[in-house]
Amino acid sequence: MHCYDPRGLIPSSQKDGWSLGYIASPWPGPWPKSCGDLFVQAPDGTQAGIAWESTGPKLSLISGPSESRWGVYQVLFPIAVYSEADLVRNFHEVLPALQEAHRSAASGGEK
Repeated sequence: MHCYDPRGLIPSSQKDGWSLGYIASPWPGPWPKSCGDLFVQAPDGTQAGIAWESTGPKLSLISGPSESRWGVYQVLFPIAVYSEADLVRNFHEVLPALQEAHRSAASGGEK
């Protein structure tokens, strides 16, 4: 069961089976954006919510695993977001931290 609609996945974000997706329609201007809500889908098809910001901690758990997702995380996007391509660049930058959070959630721990 998916929490987020897989039709929102951004094809260009795919890396090693991981993908980033929009929760709702892409945001209108003005740019740059300083925060937003997205989701990540792991290679096993499980999902987590991402509340990204341009300042703050690298990764912080907002809500733990539930039946339909492995958590919701506040994530620092260090690259200024002027476009979808910048969202993808940031996703690839923070992917190792998200992968670790996924491993932790899958093993019953929280990060």
